[in-house]
Amino acid sequence: MKVPIAFIICTEPGRLEAQSLMLAESIRKFCGNLKDTPIYSFHPRVGEPIALQTRKAFEDLNVIHQQLPINEEFHDYYLANKPLVCAYAEQNIDADILVFLDSDKCFFSEPKEFLLPADCNVRMRPEYGRGVGSVGTQDPNEWYWQKLYEVLGVKHEVFVNTPIGNKKIRAYWNSGLVTVRRSAGVFTAWKDNFTKVMYLNINPPQGIYFVEQSVLSVTLCALQENVSHFSDSYSYPLPLHNRLSKSSKLKHWQELVSIHYFNLFYYRDWNTQIKRLNNFNLNSEKYLWLCEGVTRHAMPRTSVIHRYMLTVRKIEQKLRARNVNINLSSWIEKLANV
Repeated sequence: MKVPIAFIICTEPGRLEAQSLMLAESIRKFCGNLKDTPIYSFHPRVGEPIALQTRKAFEDLNVIHQQLPINEEFHDYYLANKPLVCAYAEQNIDADILVFLDSDKCFFSEPKEFLLPADCNVRMRPEYGRGVGSVGTQDPNEWYWQKLYEVLGVKHEVFVNTPIGNKKIRAYWNSGLVTVRRSAGVFTAWKDNFTKVMYLNINPPQGIYFVEQSVLSVTLCALQENVSHFSDSYSYPLPLHNRLSKSSKLKHWQELVSIHYFNLFYYRDWNTQIKRLNNFNLNSEKYLWLCEGVTRHAMPRTSVIHRYMLTVRKIEQKLRARNVNINLSSWIEKLANV
């Protein structure tokens, strides 16, 4: 029987298990009229299944979990899971609207903007910062976007503004929250274009990590979809709060519909990091619920040294581009045993 809307997530063994569980719990608790929306969880690669404890918790939350070999061609690239799973869902889940969600999200209010108006097929958020995006002709990333435009058949330029710095860049949307009208075929087009780009080995200067997201953005331009943008309260990038432009910044937990927390709860100093958010009111029962969930799911498992090491690695990559080879991160890794 067709349903109005369905949620899609990916859950594989390890840290995604706790994240997906807390995401599902937040949907069931806080999403109002959409709290009973079907949630489909996919484990799209061959390998060990998720833990029995996670599967039982999914059952209690009415989450439909399946391990299916959806991602075989690009098994070593975990972000390929997203376009491949979304295309599979589009072809096999009988719902009018499909919502793909990264697992590192939590809801705190009913996401009414998921219910697309009749004249809208896609709703997303612009990527938070420029990243691998391009501001245009003089940008060092411009060649990558022009190559994607050429290969995927983009005829008209589209630009968006980033929440960080309010910078105008070529249309580049965040793929962690994507709401589509199933009949538009957006997810299948994403998968087809992603596969094409992967075989052509077209990567941004920063590496393969952002291929799936940039290809989705260019696919939407090629389809000439008029992408609607979620309000700032959706998928709010909590760890980036202090860097957001004034127009994109929220002040109270009660304003949030959902958060995007990235690696925040991966580190043991997560609570300290949240309390460093400037002018952000944490006096909320919803915030306390989040803190309890992070602790209950034992999400923080990593020393903060690991985060500093990642920063050092980024600096090393930039230096290598200038033929300066320094391998300080390996020394730190051995010293800290992380």
